[in-house]
Amino acid sequence: MKALCLFANEFPYGNWEAYLETEVKYYDEFDKVYIFALQLRKEHAKTIRKMPDNCIVIPIRYAPRWKYFLNSFRVLTDQNLYKELGILRKKHRLNIRKIIDLFVFLSRSDYEMRIIRKSIKHEDIKNAIFYSYRFEYQPYVAILLRKKLRLNNKIIARAHRYDLYEERRTHKYIPCREILLENIDAVYPCSEDGTEYLQKRFPEYKDRVSVRYLGTIAHNREKFERSSRLRLVSCSNVVPVKRLDLIIAALKEITNVRVIWTHFGDGILLNEIKKLAKQLPENIETDFRGNLKNSDLMKVYEKEQFDLFINVSSSEGIPVSIMEAMSFGIPCIATDVGGTKEIVTDGYNGRLLRSDFNNADFVEAINWYLKMDKDTVYNLRKNVYSFWEGKYNAETNYSEFVKELPL
Repeated sequence: MKALCLFANEFPYGNWEAYLETEVKYYDEFDKVYIFALQLRKEHAKTIRKMPDNCIVIPIRYAPRWKYFLNSFRVLTDQNLYKELGILRKKHRLNIRKIIDLFVFLSRSDYEMRIIRKSIKHEDIKNAIFYSYRFEYQPYVAILLRKKLRLNNKIIARAHRYDLYEERRTHKYIPCREILLENIDAVYPCSEDGTEYLQKRFPEYKDRVSVRYLGTIAHNREKFERSSRLRLVSCSNVVPVKRLDLIIAALKEITNVRVIWTHFGDGILLNEIKKLAKQLPENIETDFRGNLKNSDLMKVYEKEQFDLFINVSSSEGIPVSIMEAMSFGIPCIATDVGGTKEIVTDGYNGRLLRSDFNNADFVEAINWYLKMDKDTVYNLRKNVYSFWEGKYNAETNYSEFVKELPL
C-alpha cells in the first residue's frame, strides 16, 4: 500500500495553510494519506474542510503550556538537545532566549510525536513517505516518530517564509536547522531565493535543498472591461509584516482618479487599519471583506473585475496570493522581498517596488498602469496569465511534485 503522512499546521481545520487545499487534490497516487493536524486550537477545530476520499485526518490538539513544560523534562534524554547547544556555543549564539526556544521546539515535537504514535498503527505507516509542509519543528516530529517506531521512512519538507528565514524570527533563531538537514532526505523551498538562502548557510547539505514551486488552479479571464474607477485588491492577514498602513499612506497621494481598494483577510491590526482608512480622501473608497474560504475568494475573482493586485510585505517566501490573482490575469504591484521577484517581473506582468519604497514610488507604479490604453492593458493581462501558466500552474507543479516522491 502506498501511503503518505502529511505533517501540517491545523490543516484541514480552520483557515490555516489554505494553499494545501489545492495540493491535496493531487495525492491520488497514494492509497492512504494520513494528515496530522498539528497545533490544533480549540476555536479552529469547529470547522474542517472537505478532503479527498483517500485522506484520513488525525487531529493533534494544542496542549496547555504546563503540559509542554512538564514534557520538557523528557527532552533531557534527547542527544540532539546537547548537540544543538554545542552548535550554538560554537557559533557564539548561545543565550537564554535561544535555550528556551530550543526546549519549546523539542518538547512540542516530543509531545506531538507521542500523540501521533497512539493514534496510528505501525503497519499503516511503515512504508509511508513522511512529508512536512513546513520546515520548522514539524520535520522533527517526523524524525522522532521514525526513530521511535524503528522505521526507515523517507522524510521530506517544504519551506516557505516564517519557517525558513531566521532573521525574521523574534530571536533570529529556528532550532535544529543542521540536525534537520542531517536527518531528512530533502528540503524544498518554494522559491529560488529560499533555496539559495539555505544552500549558502548550510553548504554541506546543498544537494538536499532544491526549489519546488507551489501552484494555483487555472482560471484566466479574457473578458475584461476598464471602468472609470481604478479597482485595487489585496489579500493577506492584517499583521505588521503586510504593511497595509503603507498602502493607505500612498493612496492619500492619488487624487487624479477614483479608486476602490478591496482587501480580503483579517488580523490583529484590522481595527487600526480601518481607522487609518477613514482618513483617505473622498476619491478613495475602501472595502474590507474579512476572511473568506479560498474557494469563495476564487469565486469573487471570477465574478468581479480588478485592475491591480497589491502586496507591500516586508518579507515573503513566494506569495501564493499573487499566484492566485495572476491566474485571473490580474497584474501586480509588489515589493521586492523574498521570492517575489520570481513571480513579478517589473514592467512585464506588473511593477516591482523596492522594499523601502516611498509614496512617490507607489503613485508612479499606479500611474504606469493608468497611462495604458485598452490594447496595452489587454497585452499586459496576457503576459500575466502566460507567466503564471508557465511557472505556477498547480496541475503541472503538483503533479510533477507527487511523481518525484520516492513511492
